[in-house]
Amino acid sequence: MRSFPPINGAPPSAGLRALGLSALEEQAYRALLRAPSLTASQLGEQLHVPPRALDEAIAGLAHKRLVSVTPERVARLVPSPPDIAIEALCLMRERELQLARLEIESLEREQFLHAQGTDGAPIVEVICDPGARALPYAQSHQRAVREVLCLVRPPFVVSSPDKGEDDRAAARARGVRYRNIVHPDTFASKEWLATVRDGIEAGEEMRLLADFPFKMIVSDREIGLLPLEIGNPEGPMLLLRGSAVLDALCDLFERLWSVATPIRIGPDGAVTVAAEAAWPDALEPLVPLLAAGDNDKRIAERLGMSERTLMRRIDTLYRTLHARSRFQAGWLAAMRAYGLHTAA
Repeated sequence: MRSFPPINGAPPSAGLRALGLSALEEQAYRALLRAPSLTASQLGEQLHVPPRALDEAIAGLAHKRLVSVTPERVARLVPSPPDIAIEALCLMRERELQLARLEIESLEREQFLHAQGTDGAPIVEVICDPGARALPYAQSHQRAVREVLCLVRPPFVVSSPDKGEDDRAAARARGVRYRNIVHPDTFASKEWLATVRDGIEAGEEMRLLADFPFKMIVSDREIGLLPLEIGNPEGPMLLLRGSAVLDALCDLFERLWSVATPIRIGPDGAVTVAAEAAWPDALEPLVPLLAAGDNDKRIAERLGMSERTLMRRIDTLYRTLHARSRFQAGWLAAMRAYGLHTAA
């Protein structure tokens, strides 16, 4: 659109430009504020602009509700009060900006999901078809060369694991190291308890951890699989390839591994943990409460003792178990709860 010189030497306003006013619209609005109720022809004479350009400017001001047109035979132009009209435009623009900000997350998600690794494959894929998950799971074992990391916890897709697991056995035969962090709830199923025992006997490393937030399998720190809905084993699955996100998950695994309790097979063939779960009878009520995650104040109230007495008993429990934290004491309680043995 053609630009027109400002009247009375007034420079264009950057603020009004930001609200979508053209230079001519601003000039017309300012002129009407100085001389309300002008006709279109009178306004055109003041601005020295052709009728067509002026009509476009008046229509723009009316659309922005900065000007109203009287219903008279010779219509007059009435400017809206600036404190109301400009404020309304500002609020409208703020709403538009808020809507634009809402798109940031969607755009970032699209960028993230379509980011590609050096081999051209997408870094992130969401697998929604339950039948399509078997292949990447099998490839996690088939392609493994060095190590496979597993976070194991229910619920599972099947009530009992596949006893064959040929791909996993073949990977172990190639010398692939398997490290598994197992949730205590896994032992609620005899089939999965047997699977843990079989894995240990086959050379896999198993550790027990009282709680962790999700399931995961990572192969050679290059491919990772995670269910997106922990309570729905048949829900969508996230496939991650080598990236900073996968590196962070591997680092998290290492941190969990460092505090988890090793599991092994005892002389009688029972699954055991590496600490002696023998404590004085007076401490017996304390351990399940620690395992449940209750805070010190609540535990003291439930046991009817002062917090100072509670802290003394906790210290005694730690020394008895050679434990470094209440979580380790909780693991031992969980082992007892599932009828497992502990070994010295």
